[in-house]
Amino acid sequence: MVEKQTGYPGLAKVMGPHPGMALFKRFAVLNARNLLYMQAELIDLELQFDILTSQDHTSSDPRRRAFAKEFLKLSEPLDGLQAQQWQKALEIREKLKEYTDAALLQQAEVNALPGANQYDLGILRQWLKHLSGGAGFLCGLEAAPWRDGDGDDLVAVSTSLRENLDVITRLTAEKLVPWLHKRGTHRWRTPLPGHEEVGLVEWKDAHFFRLSRVLSVIISTLFPFIAVLVLYLIHNLASRLGAVVAFSFLFSTALAIFTNARPVEIFAATAACASVQVVFVSSTNTAGG
Repeated sequence: MVEKQTGYPGLAKVMGPHPGMALFKRFAVLNARNLLYMQAELIDLELQFDILTSQDHTSSDPRRRAFAKEFLKLSEPLDGLQAQQWQKALEIREKLKEYTDAALLQQAEVNALPGANQYDLGILRQWLKHLSGGAGFLCGLEAAPWRDGDGDDLVAVSTSLRENLDVITRLTAEKLVPWLHKRGTHRWRTPLPGHEEVGLVEWKDAHFFRLSRVLSVIISTLFPFIAVLVLYLIHNLASRLGAVVAFSFLFSTALAIFTNARPVEIFAATAACASVQVVFVSSTNTAGG
């Protein structure tokens, strides 16, 4: 049996092996404030740089007036000292690198991370409160990131396959399975090592991904057959056209629920499905006539 650990070591044991549980603050407000300060600093440096450039351009010293046209004269020492304009350029270069590479691009990468999955966040909060889990070891400000109502600023370090699942399969993973778990299916699963008393078990995302694929194959196989069979059994033309509308609606709804297709893809697929049905109706109606 794995030795139980509490406090931050125990929390790390929960987060580390299970990417969906690795939820951390993005510090969106602090990062934005930092960027604003750095931006203001660069604006001030740019103004100073322009003033120095203008002073050199209008100087009575021909060597300083040449700074605008000859880089070597700008960068070489003048009377044993670096030109103020060049010193300011080097200062700006460092600030720009810090602003762009270390702050702006880093903030863009952080913002690209997915937000916390509410189901995973709920499990993490449950572990933190459970007497055999975190036992509420986080107090005061340290508990703020995972408090109820403070999850909007959390990001997941690693994306889960569950994020790419369709609506039905995700509901199965996050609603049906937990419901069944509370009613006895937990006996079929081995608790995670070190969390036996809490009762944490793991259902691999790959299981739900395979379930999604199976459901998609079954529905895509049965739907055309059922549509053609029903249309064949209906002899009234008006009723057939009504059935085409109903099947087209069901088809587009199924695409929206069981796939992650974009609206334009759903529109194109539904139009193609309706066209096939109309061709079938017209051909059988002509043959029957």
